[in-house]
Amino acid sequence: MALKKGEIDAIKNQLLGQVDNFPAEKQEAIKTQIQSMSNDQVEEFVKQNELTHMPGGCIFCSIVEGKNPSIKVSEDENSVAILEINPLSKGHSLIVPKKHGEKVGVQANDMANALASKMKKVFGVSEVTVREIKIMDHALLEVIPVYGDEKERYQATQDELLEMQKILTGEITDEDLIEDDSKAEEIVEEVEEEMVQLPERVPRFS
Repeated sequence: MALKKGEIDAIKNQLLGQVDNFPAEKQEAIKTQIQSMSNDQVEEFVKQNELTHMPGGCIFCSIVEGKNPSIKVSEDENSVAILEINPLSKGHSLIVPKKHGEKVGVQANDMANALASKMKKVFGVSEVTVREIKIMDHALLEVIPVYGDEKERYQATQDELLEMQKILTGEITDEDLIEDDSKAEEIVEEVEEEMVQLPERVPRFS
């Protein structure tokens, strides 16, 4: 079955999200190559990478099965919440039902509502949009914090996505978030003063 335009775009977006894993000197060339791929080339990629286990080669089923990488912020036996790599706003996430289907179930909606409530708390927004979409015949829910300045999608960096993951999974709490720049500067100054007093240590490399 030929892929639809939305499905082609979704696959390209997922590929672009992995570019940061390549050497820096090769990233621009890889981005150009992905963006210039024809529909036929994308379909061939789907076949070569064994994404054809569902009709149309569903990349979201591949994510659920762990065949394609993603950055998770929540998961239960029915659904997984992942960060959108080309978000409309900070924290934009997708609720992906683990079962390929035409509509999302009650459990996916419950996860979306819980995530929306958490976003309101940690991001300080009063509105979070939850809407159902369908890509590759796989029904999904988008959870989008509304800050008021959303204009178009952008490609999030790996560091930004990992920071969002820590915030939304509770590794960074809302008390840890610094909303005031002046407060941040004070903290930096305090840390620098403490570092001056610390003895030199042998650097560790991870």
